[in-house]
Amino acid sequence: MRLPHFPLHAVVFPHLPLPIHVFEERYRAMVRDAMAADSLWAGRFVVSLILEGSEVADPGANPRTPGRAAAVGTIVEVRHAQRFGDGRWGLLTVGLARVAIGPVDASGPYAIVDVNELPEVRGDAAEAAALLPLVQAALDEYLTSVKRFVASAASVGRESQEITDVATTLDEVLKPIRLPDDPLAASYAVGGVLQIELTRKQRLLELPDGASRLRAELDLLRREARLVADGEMPTVGTDSLTYNPN
Repeated sequence: MRLPHFPLHAVVFPHLPLPIHVFEERYRAMVRDAMAADSLWAGRFVVSLILEGSEVADPGANPRTPGRAAAVGTIVEVRHAQRFGDGRWGLLTVGLARVAIGPVDASGPYAIVDVNELPEVRGDAAEAAALLPLVQAALDEYLTSVKRFVASAASVGRESQEITDVATTLDEVLKPIRLPDDPLAASYAVGGVLQIELTRKQRLLELPDGASRLRAELDLLRREARLVADGEMPTVGTDSLTYNPN
């Protein structure tokens, strides 16, 4: 399968939303082509995490050559698109499937990649069933810890603008969640909620099955809850539910 490639400082999981603000010309062209009535892409493209380089081409650089990106990404589908008067786009996309990214064709106005869908595997059924209630409990504790952080930060006021900004963002994107019974869907939901470094999120995306992902997420949820409870400021990734600028 061949699809346009949109490297971002973001990790998107299947079934979860990713809003994108598109302003760079190569990606404006990509979106125009993807959204055309007779498009080969049918409103779909591949998002993968940029490991080196910038989302925006440096002056003098080849605009069709992005920085190094992860070899596993996600096909996303545009569910809502708004084109502004100056040519920018506001997109709401949703992850469809994980893919292994192959050779890049950079001969056109934007990169196109060969991709292969990765299998959707739940993993060991007994382990997944045992993990689900533990992960739900750890998620509840994590969200409670973050809520306490937000309440505490509100009392700081203007003493620390950074803490106030982080607290505001967390309060907007972290809401109580009841995990689905399907361990695969639950593992994707937790991956989306966790506010951790993008490289850690990428490792979660690349894990081969739902049970393995839940096991790793249980450790991360417990670790993050302890850190927040001890007064550490939570990580706020750029792939929150606010718009990702390209």
